[in-house]
Amino acid sequence: MIDKALLTQSHAGVRLIALATLYNKGDFERLGAYISEHYNEAALAVEAAEARLDDLRGQFEQAGKVRVRQLLAYDKYHVVVMHDTQAGMMVLEDLQVEEDYPHKISVHTRQLVV
Repeated sequence: MIDKALLTQSHAGVRLIALATLYNKGDFERLGAYISEHYNEAALAVEAAEARLDDLRGQFEQAGKVRVRQLLAYDKYHVVVMHDTQAGMMVLEDLQVEEDYPHKISVHTRQLVV
C-alpha cells in the first residue's frame, strides 16, 4: 500500500495510475485518446499512439488486469513498477514524464515478464 501512495505524489506516478486505470477497465477508446493527448511528440515518434494501443490491447488479452506489486524506482518524474497480472504473469513498467507542466510522458516501456 505504501508503494501506491508514493505513486500519487509523483507526476510520473499519477500518469501511470491514469494509464493503469483505463487499461484495467478495458476502455481502449479512452486509453487511445489518453496516449495521443498525454505523450510528447518524441515518445510518439518512437512508437505511434495506435501501435502503443495495439500492444496494450494484446497484453490485456494475454494477461488481463494489472495490480502494483512493487515500486522499484521512484522520483517526481520517473517511476519503475512491477505489476502482477490476472493471468499470474508480471509486467515491468517504466514511465518518465517531462519536468515542465503538463508533464507529458516522454518515455514509456511496458513488457510482460513470463
